[in-house]
Amino acid sequence: MQSGREDTLEERYAIKFCFKLGKTATETYGMLQTAYGPSCMNRASVFEWHKRFKEGRESVRDDERCGRSREVRTPELIGQISNFMDTDRRVSIETVSAQFGVSVGTVHTIIHEELKMRKICAKFVPRVLSEDQKERRCNDSREMVKLINSDPQVLDALVTCDESWIYCYDPETKRQSSQWKHAGSPRPKKARQSKSTQKLMMIPFFDSTGMIYMHWVPTGQTVNKEYYVEVLREFRKRFRRKRPALFKSGQWHFHQDNAPVHNSILVMTQMGIKTVPHPPYSPDLAPCDFWLFPKLKENLRGSCYETIEEMKEAVTRVIDTLTRGLPGGLPEVVGTIFE
Repeated sequence: MQSGREDTLEERYAIKFCFKLGKTATETYGMLQTAYGPSCMNRASVFEWHKRFKEGRESVRDDERCGRSREVRTPELIGQISNFMDTDRRVSIETVSAQFGVSVGTVHTIIHEELKMRKICAKFVPRVLSEDQKERRCNDSREMVKLINSDPQVLDALVTCDESWIYCYDPETKRQSSQWKHAGSPRPKKARQSKSTQKLMMIPFFDSTGMIYMHWVPTGQTVNKEYYVEVLREFRKRFRRKRPALFKSGQWHFHQDNAPVHNSILVMTQMGIKTVPHPPYSPDLAPCDFWLFPKLKENLRGSCYETIEEMKEAVTRVIDTLTRGLPGGLPEVVGTIFE
């Protein structure tokens, strides 16, 4: 239906006049065509206005519209939107638009250009630390820095370890499976796959010069405090044999995370190993979690091993490549993490 412009009001008066004379909508449309020619209102509009007059309408003008008023990005509006978003940082632009009666485009402009805000996803962290855990993280980090400042060679005498599952088949990540293609080439397809059920837990012990001892936990064995003590005893034997001078000097430190089995009283009392503190829930400060395991598994992803023995051989080859391929060896990696 056409709008209530001034040039259509005359025709609407004519429709009303024809209705008062008892003319039908068809007859009215024919008379308007004769009077106004090609510029006549279209048939649908003539019938609509004839129906309105038939239902008792008297006015020939359009009804008042309750749409939004002209929008102006005033300082008051910008301040109100800013305060509203401070109460809920997850609020959507559509919700803000409905709350203040302005368009989505205006809200988008205010948020991005006036308030300089952008919406981002929350960063994943292993755990949201409590205030006490944050304080302990700071204290442990300061203690480690103090230890390094007092003895710059302490990182060369640091032995670290951790546990991790290794699968006979671990699918590639989405990023690893990406490939180049031309604009007209079909998109590559990849079937969804899952990790194999065959897996084995490894416990590597290494220092700044390489791997000292690689322990494989037998299938079905639980790593409890009694079992971990036996693993540490075997590690000490290997350590004494591979690093005799360092072992004899006693000037070496042991690093592990805060897993309950690592900090059990049985382990701490029977082994008597001098350990360095590890802040709670801080894999970014653990050489195994930060460097060794991600690099190792990145090289193993996508490869399928028929047996556990094949998988062990592959792990040994990759670790050997990782420790030899670094310009400065493992000291550079360990130093980067702890410093």
